[in-house]
Amino acid sequence: MKWHELFHSDKEPTFEEIADYVGTVKELWLSLISYFETAYKAKPKLMYSGCSGMPGWNIKFQKSGQAFGTWYPHEDAFKVMIIVNYKLNAEMERILPELSEYTADLYRKAGDYMKTGKWMMLHADSAQIFEDYKKIVAVKLPPKY
Repeated sequence: MKWHELFHSDKEPTFEEIADYVGTVKELWLSLISYFETAYKAKPKLMYSGCSGMPGWNIKFQKSGQAFGTWYPHEDAFKVMIIVNYKLNAEMERILPELSEYTADLYRKAGDYMKTGKWMMLHADSAQIFEDYKKIVAVKLPPKY
């Protein structure tokens, strides 16, 4: 069953239910939450979206006005929409060789987001993609802790 069918707007999921739903990436998911809580002192926020593209409950992390992306639970994965400001393009180009080919290619082909930056939707289903995501967030806002 799809995520938005399991948890309607009036039924907020617990973090445990989300972790169970992402299945095979559950431990990576939990370690990523722990990483953001430790490295950025940021707490996850549950939000509900009626957006037709990705409806349902999602998770957002934010620190110092910087959004780390929106996480959408999927079976055995999660998707994260992240926007990287054009001002950070030189730094992103510098780290592309450190990223998986999938993520680097996704960034190169990323679409324009309201003339402010590139937006991409990472399909996080492996440890490598989780690490790529942390590197991209560090370009936006280096961890301080």
